[in-house]
Amino acid sequence: MAKRSKFLFAFFGIAAGIIIGILWVTLNQQDFISEDEARAVVTERYGGEVDSVSLTDDDRYFVINLKGNSATHSIKVDREDSSVVGIETVSESKDTEQTAENTDSKETSTEEKDKADSENKDKTSKENQKSDNKKDNEQTKQEDTADEADKETAEKQPLTAEEAINIAAGEVGGVNVYSTWNGDGTAREYYILQQVNDEDEGALVSINGATGHINKVVWLEIDDDYEEMEQLVYEAAQYANMYDSRYIEYDDEYFDDDDGNDDDDYDDDNDDDD
Repeated sequence: MAKRSKFLFAFFGIAAGIIIGILWVTLNQQDFISEDEARAVVTERYGGEVDSVSLTDDDRYFVINLKGNSATHSIKVDREDSSVVGIETVSESKDTEQTAENTDSKETSTEEKDKADSENKDKTSKENQKSDNKKDNEQTKQEDTADEADKETAEKQPLTAEEAINIAAGEVGGVNVYSTWNGDGTAREYYILQQVNDEDEGALVSINGATGHINKVVWLEIDDDYEEMEQLVYEAAQYANMYDSRYIEYDDEYFDDDDGNDDDDYDDDNDDDD
């Protein structure tokens, strides 16, 4: 009888341990988001099409390859809180590479045409100098000079702020809340801050003022209590310059330990621009 009781106690103890283990594993798995939820996080935020999904070796993160219009990006999503912890550009799309090649080819063709036009004008000018019609020659030279001056003026004309805002909206959507620029002429760079949704998610888009090319997109939180919006833009831009990636998640605690020198540097930059 005693042996039977011991056997029953041992049996029930093992069964209880198995049940507790199953419940523990089940409860811990419920704390992680599913693959479909991770897919939804990246597509809703960045758009594009999910190419592949995998897990890291420790099963803590989903690694999602997201194919966009201009490139394919590898995005790491935390399974516990669904936050994006890293973005890396995997490859540029063929359309982007082809566009760049076509642009280079177009620029080369334009240079050759300009060179040929210049040679033709020089030849015409020499022939006209041999003629007695000096008045017509003077008028032709004046017209040529005016055309070249208009062309140089058009080439040096940077994007307007409104054009830069439209480019940023086309990239990330949302509503513009702040815009500024740094530099003049072809060296100008616009910084466009967009509020992407009704909450606090925003994106800072830096744009080349001469070409309209998007240099960086910094995803960040727009704090309603943040009175110095200009300082937020400056800090996010400085943070983005430390990375080569086009898409960057801003760490809003990075500048918390600074001694205030960044504020002085920013004021000095603005004084130089003035």
